[in-house]
Amino acid sequence: MVLTHGHNDHIGSAAEVRGWHVATVYAHRGDADVVRGIAAPGVPVMADWEVEIFAATLPHVPPAPPCPVDVELTGGEVLDFGGGAHLVPVPGHTDGSIAVHLPEHGVLFTGDTIASHEGEVILGVINTDPAPAVASMRVQADLGPDTVCFGHGAPVLTGGASALRAAVSRLE
Repeated sequence: MVLTHGHNDHIGSAAEVRGWHVATVYAHRGDADVVRGIAAPGVPVMADWEVEIFAATLPHVPPAPPCPVDVELTGGEVLDFGGGAHLVPVPGHTDGSIAVHLPEHGVLFTGDTIASHEGEVILGVINTDPAPAVASMRVQADLGPDTVCFGHGAPVLTGGASALRAAVSRLE
């Protein structure tokens, strides 16, 4: 099980799922101790409009039980699924955010680094460091995916790289 980052809404069931099948848990070293429950997640740097989203969301996300991390990632690893799953470090949302790229299939899983909102691709919200988050969005656009799946929002099923590049252009 690859965890894209260490926020409770993405790791909340990891310990339970790990126990079902003794699944191997992969997390980037930048978030591994958060997943293990021995470190707090980074403090987000939010625009004024994000504060309201954060305040409305946080009370509804229960704390995640600690989960062992079997493999700490640094980025650049290739796992044996999906024709070779490339794990891409994409810091900014959290220090240890990773994307999962399946180049054989033209598919990219962005975690929360990028989202879609009302049909528009946007930079993910509630980032610990906005400048690297924008740079990470550019890195993901350069992978050239056709299909892009987000942690939040509807996927882009075709033309993903163009949609990502357009979103990056709006930020620059």
